[in-house]
Amino acid sequence: MHRRIFLFPFLLLLSGTVVYGQADTLTPGNYAFNLANCIQYGLQHQNDVVNARLDVRYSQEQIKEATARLFPHGEINANFVDNLKLATQLIPDFTGPDPNVKIPVQFGTRFASSATGQINQTIFNSDYFIGLKASRVYKDLAQRNYKRTEIDTRVAITKAYYSVLANQENIRLSRSNMEQLAKTLKDTKARYDVGVAERIDVDRIQVSYNNVVTDIENNIRLLVYSTQLLKFQMGMPQEARLELTETVQDFSVNSNYIEDTVNYRVEDRIEYGIQNTQIALNELNLRSKKMQYLPSLSGYINYGWNYFAGSFGDLYKHGYGASALGLSLSWPIFTGTERIHQIRELQITLDQSRNNLAYLSQQIKVEVANANTQYLNNKALYNTQKENMELTQGIYERIVLKFEQGVATSLDVTSAESELKNAQVQYVTALLNTLISKTDLDKAMGKIR
Repeated sequence: MHRRIFLFPFLLLLSGTVVYGQADTLTPGNYAFNLANCIQYGLQHQNDVVNARLDVRYSQEQIKEATARLFPHGEINANFVDNLKLATQLIPDFTGPDPNVKIPVQFGTRFASSATGQINQTIFNSDYFIGLKASRVYKDLAQRNYKRTEIDTRVAITKAYYSVLANQENIRLSRSNMEQLAKTLKDTKARYDVGVAERIDVDRIQVSYNNVVTDIENNIRLLVYSTQLLKFQMGMPQEARLELTETVQDFSVNSNYIEDTVNYRVEDRIEYGIQNTQIALNELNLRSKKMQYLPSLSGYINYGWNYFAGSFGDLYKHGYGASALGLSLSWPIFTGTERIHQIRELQITLDQSRNNLAYLSQQIKVEVANANTQYLNNKALYNTQKENMELTQGIYERIVLKFEQGVATSLDVTSAESELKNAQVQYVTALLNTLISKTDLDKAMGKIR
């Protein structure tokens, strides 16, 4: 029973750690890939990687946008007014004998229109220059996030790939057991037919054989699902046919290999570089807020026409030109104490980001220590389980031989087969755990790039 369920935790772990979609992979096909091919395919088609590449392009456009703000900006403004009823005002009657007498008069024309074109040029604005630097830092952040997405994709594909290989190995071992049990069952039935063996011997071995067949069927279904999960992590259509060209033996753990967990550098972790970039952004935010004390200077030039007429038909027959050239200066001398507190808030944010960098360094060291411990424990358990499986295989073969010679019972055969099956499950589990923990260790030390 253990054999049917031992891979579920790993499949759930893989499906819950990184959930990726598909991008630009609508055409199914047939693929024969090794691990390197799967990773390469994923880096081209996996949804998060594709979006991360688009983020890099987006950041490049932001740099161009920030640069374009320093270019001249032109605009045209126009209006049309129909004074349905001109406003009436009272003015002294200078034509009469009494200047205190007021008479109602109306000024202006019913129709008026104007059109003005203006060019504005920023001469100095601290926000523009700081924004240009910030956009370049943001591009660096986007590139680092793209790299982190690539690393996460490599890890997810690698773990899913190992899961498929472990399922294949489990099926291979189960089929080997089935072939041995099938031979033993056939021989036992033949002995029963001639009266040498008992019916209980046939039934016991038949039960073991049926269990192995069911295990193989269950593991085949697990293999189909784990392959689907691998394609999902790669961004490959589920309709595509994927065949792996490697077996789990190609990734056997070297018992003499010891990972160097002393001379690694925390700076090699992509998260360390991302945090450094975040510090640079916080520094620019603080600098931008401080430079808001500086004045802003801009210039403009415009030219336009004004039109007036008592009737709409005469409105645009004659225009009056107008033009202006000028400078505009804005200098926020005092804005209360609001900006002082904003600067202090940004300084606190900057200090926090620096503290986070120091904390991240310690966190990486702990992650490496934990990953190394898990890897060494899994590798030691793998070596033990591999030896146990080999010993149990030998025991099983000798029990079968004794059973055929009539000096062992069918209960001994089924018990030995159960022990062998359990040893094989533990071996494959230990192998998968070792491969996955080695991947986690390489990621913790920044070796996966």
